[in-house]
Amino acid sequence: MTPYDVVLLDLDGTIVDSAPGIQSALRHAITTGFGIVPTQADLEEFMGPPLADVLPRVFGLTDPADEQRFFELYCEVYFHGAEYEFDVYPGMTELIGDLSAAGIRLALATAKPDESATRVLEHADLLQYFTFVGGSHVDGSRQDKVDVLAHTLEQINAESSLHRIVLVGDRALDERAARAHGADSILVRWGYATPGELDEAGATHVVSRVDELRTLLLPEPAGLISPSPVGG
Repeated sequence: MTPYDVVLLDLDGTIVDSAPGIQSALRHAITTGFGIVPTQADLEEFMGPPLADVLPRVFGLTDPADEQRFFELYCEVYFHGAEYEFDVYPGMTELIGDLSAAGIRLALATAKPDESATRVLEHADLLQYFTFVGGSHVDGSRQDKVDVLAHTLEQINAESSLHRIVLVGDRALDERAARAHGADSILVRWGYATPGELDEAGATHVVSRVDELRTLLLPEPAGLISPSPVGG
């Protein structure tokens, strides 16, 4: 028996490296809409958290109208080509296929709009492995990961009292969402977390390589190295 019968996967920073396309759209939105030239560090702040959390903290934009304007300008670029500027992390295609073949139910749980996430998975030839794609609304609502996870679990009829559920993501907010719903969490180090973020997140596991993630999700083949302990 596999350790989990329901595996929820984050998208950006977990399955795909989508930073080039996302940051191109972010740069367009903040420069065109507000005359601000962002630094690379500014752009990296957006890789994971909702816009409503990042815009006030990084650029001092607190007016809801500014958030809406930013989102509209972002969409002008991202949904017209930039969303396909990504690479699947090595080993993730094979792992996702093997999880599906093992009878594990897979669902996506991302703050990205669900229509865009569906297109990304389809472009990566991964959509067929997922029973549901859970994301935010295209209007920018339901961005909080706790809400995304609630929606996803409801749609696939999964709950922690009846199923062995784990969320795999790359930010501390993924751990908080999993904990809010009584699920385990596995955080991956190849994504967009800030230094020290994952060690302090309190996740069930933290891994540095895809083969470590495979060991946690599927029966461990002989010879694989054990996963790194949390804080390692």
